[in-house]
Amino acid sequence: MAAAPLDEASRVALEAWLVTDVGIVREHNEDSAYMEPSNGFFIVADGMGGHAAGEVASAMAVDSVRKSLEGSRTEIDMFKRAPTDAGRRGIVQLLQSAVLSAHQAVFQRGQHEADKAGMGTTLDVVLIAGPEAFVAHVGDSRTYLVRDGRSSQITTDHTVAEVLVIEGKLTIEEAQVSPLRTILVNAIGVSADVGVEMAHVTLRRGDRLLLCSDGLHDYFPVEEEIAQKLSADAPGDALKDMVELAKTRGGHDNITGVAVQVTDVFEAVPAHIDGDLTHPGDLPGANPFASDEPTETAVLDHTSALPTILPVVPTSPLTPSQLKATQPMHIVVDNEPEPPKLAPPPAAGVMPEAAPKAEVAAGPDAEAAPEALASAGGSADTKPTGLPAHVIEAANQPATEAAPTEIATADTGRLSVPGKDKDADKDAG
Repeated sequence: MAAAPLDEASRVALEAWLVTDVGIVREHNEDSAYMEPSNGFFIVADGMGGHAAGEVASAMAVDSVRKSLEGSRTEIDMFKRAPTDAGRRGIVQLLQSAVLSAHQAVFQRGQHEADKAGMGTTLDVVLIAGPEAFVAHVGDSRTYLVRDGRSSQITTDHTVAEVLVIEGKLTIEEAQVSPLRTILVNAIGVSADVGVEMAHVTLRRGDRLLLCSDGLHDYFPVEEEIAQKLSADAPGDALKDMVELAKTRGGHDNITGVAVQVTDVFEAVPAHIDGDLTHPGDLPGANPFASDEPTETAVLDHTSALPTILPVVPTSPLTPSQLKATQPMHIVVDNEPEPPKLAPPPAAGVMPEAAPKAEVAAGPDAEAAPEALASAGGSADTKPTGLPAHVIEAANQPATEAAPTEIATADTGRLSVPGKDKDADKDAG
């Protein structure tokens, strides 16, 4: 456990815990994680690739993001002291840039070293600046918010099965046993382009965040169980118990979790208010996870002073060129829809038939996978382009030397698909 000192500028006090385990099946741990509560940095990555390349990819991604965030402390501290909308957009851009730089580092090494070819990793990053959490996400690791005894998945699984469920081409029950539930449509380092899903949460005293690899969340398909565990008085002990439970229930993969507790939030009011000084506020709604309200998405528009809050509504499918111009940012507010009720966790050692995690189809079901990939708008060489119709176009982010000019974003909406079971080999050599 690590505790952050009470910094008046940050206006928030945090405690955090990190637990990682190789699991029951794997011979080595390809997960990587990092936390620094004093600066509000939390990172989880789940690597993939043969000859221990997954371990290299996840470690590279975590280290690259850590260095990028440490190099941006000045900008982050300025935002903590005087939060503005321009500063908020700056935090989003620097976090996105940190993820894109990590992607380029992993991708370039995979291109130049034969034994690292095709390696990649998932990546979840949480940056807490004052009472605001900024989340960057790629792949199928997850970030959860636990508030008032209830849990909500902030991120989206970037898998073919998830895309097909949201498009109505697979039912939740079919997705639970589909080999497509293990095929990523978006990952760090695998192909030239990557999409970065962004989210923002206004934190409250008592909130808990959980960043975890699929080796943990696979065995907790019911979010109520996650909420029950992490709402305990000792979240660190609860996280250890969850890791042990995941091992008892199968332990098919490496297991990693980072739990963060907001122990206090200081609502400091400045002596005078500048015109550009802003404070985050929750949208109206008594129930933070009410099921009768639409999900809301913020569209980052560099021409406006404030992010535009728009309800997600069906639109016509976007073209590939439009997808490359999108950068959705999800705002977690007080009217989030309640997640679907799912089946209870599996009994010890009982899991659905597994398939390897990969960006393209693999294993005995490979013959059926290309057709399903095509129905999602993708192929073995490209990411799906027929993504859900609710992806909203936003402004292009400025290019950097470490990042491609255009970014393909796989934003598949939010839907928890339980019963995923990644195979033990995950292409490990």
